[in-house]
Amino acid sequence: MGRIKELDRIPMVDAHIGHWTQADALPGGPFEITPGYGLPQLTAQRTEYHTKQETISTLEETELPLLRAERDALFGISPESDVGVWFWLNQYKPMVALRVGRRAPLTKTTPNLGKVQVDEYVVIVDRFLDHWTRVNAALSTPLTLGTFTRADLQAKHDQIDYKVKMVAYTQLTLNVDRAEREALFGDVLELERLDTSIVARLELYHAVVLTRFPNQPIANTLPRIFPEGSAGLPTFHSNHRVPQADRLMTWIEDPAMPNAAFIYLKEGAVELTQPYTQPTLPGSVVAQPEWIGVTLTDNQLDHLELRDVNGLTLARGVHDGDLPEPG
Repeated sequence: MGRIKELDRIPMVDAHIGHWTQADALPGGPFEITPGYGLPQLTAQRTEYHTKQETISTLEETELPLLRAERDALFGISPESDVGVWFWLNQYKPMVALRVGRRAPLTKTTPNLGKVQVDEYVVIVDRFLDHWTRVNAALSTPLTLGTFTRADLQAKHDQIDYKVKMVAYTQLTLNVDRAEREALFGDVLELERLDTSIVARLELYHAVVLTRFPNQPIANTLPRIFPEGSAGLPTFHSNHRVPQADRLMTWIEDPAMPNAAFIYLKEGAVELTQPYTQPTLPGSVVAQPEWIGVTLTDNQLDHLELRDVNGLTLARGVHDGDLPEPG
C-alpha cells in the first residue's frame, strides 16, 4: 500500500467528485482535464475501483479461506480425524504388515508421511497409491482399511489435487486483481504511476483547476489527494543475497521510524510480510529472517517496504549493493 489507507481511498475520490461537480457548475463548465476525460470518466473509474475492491474482498475473505478449508479437510486436519486421508494413511503400514508379512520387502518399504504440509499433500498420497498398487498385486484379495480401499484413496487424491490447483488459481487471480487495483488507483512510486490512473487524473485536475480558476474559491477548496505530510515517502538503503534457490536474505539501514511494525517484500506475484524489530541503535544495519519461497530472476527485488500496524507504507527500500551484511 502507498500513502493513502485503503479505507480512505474511496472517500478521497468522492470528495473530488463533489468538488468537480461544483467546478462544472461554474461558467464555462462542464470541463475536461484532457480530451474525453471529465467528471463522468472519473465517476466510472471510481465505480471500477470499488468493484475491484469488492471482488478482492470476496476472494480474500470468502473464496480462498473456503477452498483452503476444503483442501485441508480432504487431507485431514489431524491424524485423528477419519474424515481426511491422513487418518487412513496412518493405518496403512500396520495393515500391510499383517497382510503381507512383517519381514516382507513391501512392508519394509511402506511410505512415510514425512512432514505434512500443504505443498506435499498430493505427493504424499501419490507415494501411498503407488505402494498400494504393488501390495494389491502381491495379495490374492486387495488390501482394505476397513471399508476404505485404494479406489477411495485415488478419489480423495483427485479431489485434493483439484482443490490444490483451485487454491493456486484463485491465489493467482487475487494477485492479479490486487496489481490491477493498485495500477488503477495509482498510489505508487511516481515512476510507476500510470497516466490513466485515478491519482494521476486527480493530480492533473488540481493543476487544471489552479490555472483555470486562479485565486477563486473553487481553487482554494481543492480536496487533498495524499494525507498531510506524506508528499514524498522517505527511502532507506537495502541489500540482499541468495543463499540458495527460493531463499532470500535481506538487510536494511534502519531509517529510525518508531511506527515501523512490519517489513513487506514483493517479487513478482509473491508478497510476504515479517514483523520488523526496531534496533537498539537507530540507523544501524538490520538483517531480516530468511524469506522463503522467493526467487530472484535478475538479482533485483520489486519492492521492500516498512509499514505501520495498519499496513500503510512508511518508507521504501532502495537497493544499495555496497551495504554490508551485518555479522
